[in-house]
Amino acid sequence: MPLPRLSANPTRIKNFIHGFQGFVIFIAWAMTVAIFTRTGSNDGRIDWYFALCWVTIPALIYLVGVPMFPRARRFGNVYAFATIDCLFTILWFSAWVCTASYVAEGKSKGESDSKNSKDKTKENKTGCDAFAYGSPGKCKLATGTTIVGVVIFLAFVGTSLLSMRNVSHFRRTGTMPDTISDPTFAAQTKAAFSSNPAHDFDEEEDEFRSGRVNDAASSSRLDGDEDYALLQQSEIDDLGSHAGAGVSGAYDPTAPAPGGVMHDYDTSYGGAYGQHWAPPATSEYGH
Repeated sequence: MPLPRLSANPTRIKNFIHGFQGFVIFIAWAMTVAIFTRTGSNDGRIDWYFALCWVTIPALIYLVGVPMFPRARRFGNVYAFATIDCLFTILWFSAWVCTASYVAEGKSKGESDSKNSKDKTKENKTGCDAFAYGSPGKCKLATGTTIVGVVIFLAFVGTSLLSMRNVSHFRRTGTMPDTISDPTFAAQTKAAFSSNPAHDFDEEEDEFRSGRVNDAASSSRLDGDEDYALLQQSEIDDLGSHAGAGVSGAYDPTAPAPGGVMHDYDTSYGGAYGQHWAPPATSEYGH
C-alpha cells in the first residue's frame, strides 16, 4: 500500500524553522549568561551577541504570528517578511563572527603570553587552556555560543530563501501566498478581521480558492435579475390594465347613454292588471 504524499506548505515549513530558531536562541541566551558569570574579562562582542538574542524574539513573534492567525494577516506583508529575514541573517552572521573572533583572540593572546612567560606552569599551553580572557570553561562556553550562532544564521538563510520565494509569488500573482486569493489589501483586511470563527474563515477561504463562491454569487445575481424582470413586467401589465380602463371609461358624445339597454323596455304604468294595452292589429283587409 503506497504511503500518502505529504503536501509541502512553505509557510508551515517556515514557521517550523522559526520555532526551532526560538528554541536555539533560548539556549544561546542561557549560554551567554553563563559566560557573564565566569571570571574573566568580557567586551562588546559578547554584549552584542546577548543583546541580539533579545532583539530577535519580537521579530520571530511577528514572522510566526502574522501568517498563523487569520485576524493578524492585516499586518502581513511579503516585503516586510523578506526584509526581516534578510536583516537578521546579516545580524546573526555578525554575532557569531564576533564571538568567534573573541575566542580566537583570547586563545592567540594566551598562547603568546605563555610562550613569553617565565613561569613553567604556563608553558606549552594551547587552545582554551591558554585562554587569556578567563578560564578554559569560559572559552568553551564562548565556543559553544559561536556554534549555536552559526546554526541560527543558517536557519535565517533558509527562511530568507522562503521569503524571497513568497515575494516572487506575490509579484507574479498579486496575492499573498497561502492566504486569501484577493489582490486588494482592503479585502484581505475585511476577511482577516471578520467576526466569523477560524474554521468558518478557513471554509470560506477554501471555497474562494475553488471558485464555488463566485459560482454561487453569479447564480444568486442571475436569480435576482430574473425576479426583478418579472416584477417590472407585472408592474407594466398593471399600468396597462389601468390605462385601458381609463380610456374605455372616458366621455364619448357619440356613445349611447349609460343603461340604454335597460330603458328600451317600457316601464310605464299598465293598469290594475299590470298589462299594457295595445290596439288590435289590423290586417290588410281592414278586419
